[in-house]
Amino acid sequence: MKRNLMPLLAVAFVAAVVATGIFYGLLIPKLRNTASADSDGSVVVAARAIDRGATLRPEDLRMVEPAGQRPAQALSSVEQAAGATVLEPLAPNQPITLPLIVRRGTSGPSVAIPNGRRAVSIHPAESSGVVAMLRSGSRVDIQVIDTRQGAKVNRLMEDVEVLSVMDADHAKPVVTLLVGPEDADRLSLADALQQLRVVARNPNDRNTGNKS
Repeated sequence: MKRNLMPLLAVAFVAAVVATGIFYGLLIPKLRNTASADSDGSVVVAARAIDRGATLRPEDLRMVEPAGQRPAQALSSVEQAAGATVLEPLAPNQPITLPLIVRRGTSGPSVAIPNGRRAVSIHPAESSGVVAMLRSGSRVDIQVIDTRQGAKVNRLMEDVEVLSVMDADHAKPVVTLLVGPEDADRLSLADALQQLRVVARNPNDRNTGNKS
């Protein structure tokens, strides 16, 4: 009886070996392809420098193959990024990842304003040259020019972050700043009643309290 079972056991063993080979032959290439897609798939990057609060357009984006490992949460198509609002300034060729954008229909560019901060616009006089240098993330000082009792310049604020800049071709360019609520009130009043000027500073220079 045992001798009669031996051929059957041999056939079953061979069939199991063949089935196992077929299974791994089909599975392993799929696993390799998945790993390759995770590490080498195309990602969306910024085609140029993009300011915080801007709405991404297809022409602002392009697809590239990452040089190394695929960035975490990187977007894989232009359609995923187009129409989203940028939460942080983007450098050219910087990969677009989910934490850097917010989807359309979630409050618009105002979501780029950090909690506890306010965005306030000023109209600096005689500052077009400096304004042309500014980008989102630039740091500036704010001067008040008092002409009521002779020419006098006072430094109102130091090391203020720029949120956005409107075209400097206007008679008075518009610079939007990120400040605290109380400073927003001070800036609004000074902008309405006095002349303001912006002074550009090195973004690495965070010293304040210097005497005028």
